Amino acid sequence: MSIQIPPEDYKAELKLNLEQHKAFSMIINTIQKGKSGIFFIDVPGGTGKTFLYRALLAHLRSKKLIAVATATSGVAAAIMPGGRTAYSRFKIPIDGNESSECTMSKQSGAAELLRRSKLLLWDEAPMANDGH
Repeated sequence: MSIQIPPEDYKAELKLNLEQHKAFSMIINTIQKGKSGIFFIDVPGGTGKTFLYRALLAHLRSKKLIAVATATSGVAAAIMPGGRTAYSRFKIPIDGNESSECTMSKQSGAAELLRRSKLLLWDEAPMANDGH
């Protein structure tokens, strides 16, 4: 709730291209209807995924809604306001194996944050190592 929204991100929504705007609208409309959804943004690097993500985060956070930003790599996490690596956010063991488990307690503040979030944005999710 206390993540500062960069001033330029407030205007990002107005600068989305047609494809970005379609994805933005679909995601925001799903959230506004109180529905759940999984959306996979699969486009080459340099086509504006991060710009779309920042527009989504700013839109929801400006309405005092919780939007969680995470990424598989530290570099991708660092360029999203409030971003953290998925390993840190979900307490995923870095050197996981078949018997590894996330160490997040159901009663933790982190778990409560995830339950209350309206958007869980995970950049580079397919790059996460499944431990096998």
